[in-house]
Amino acid sequence: GEFIRMGSSEVQKTNVRVVAATNLDIPKAIEDGKFREDLYYRLNAVGIRVPSLRERRDDIPLLFRKFARDFADRYNMPAIQLTEETLEIVKGYYWRGNVRQLKNVVDQISIIERCRDITPEILDHYLPKNEQYTGLVAVEHTQQGSFTDSKNIEMLKQIVVSLSKELETLKQQ
Repeated sequence: GEFIRMGSSEVQKTNVRVVAATNLDIPKAIEDGKFREDLYYRLNAVGIRVPSLRERRDDIPLLFRKFARDFADRYNMPAIQLTEETLEIVKGYYWRGNVRQLKNVVDQISIIERCRDITPEILDHYLPKNEQYTGLVAVEHTQQGSFTDSKNIEMLKQIVVSLSKELETLKQQ
């Protein structure tokens, strides 16, 4: 493409690539008149479809273990691991937020739970109650306590202090 720099009348040549991502069904949006067809064909030079996490359930245990190891290394603690029953729940969960949601759940459990073997009761505490399960396994709602109990508040304070120290160290480098 070409552009004119601010304050200049000289035309400059550019080479630009646009990477765009969406979770919308673009052909349906075009059909419904909610997305311009000409824009779609301009953007869609190389289309890549990444299936949702629920379409590749066999990846879930691998991703869970990877995120658990990453957070264990970051927080210098043993990695969390799933019991067999919990593994089936994780594989059967809907994961509306896809990989980001899975990563956030692993992060939260890694930080807050002292127990490293994650049972269905522990997991249930971290999955939104308004999201659907796919029907493979249901979790009983038997978890006692909440994020507001004193044990969890104290642990969260320690994590915040630790992260603040890490941030200061990074700023000084």
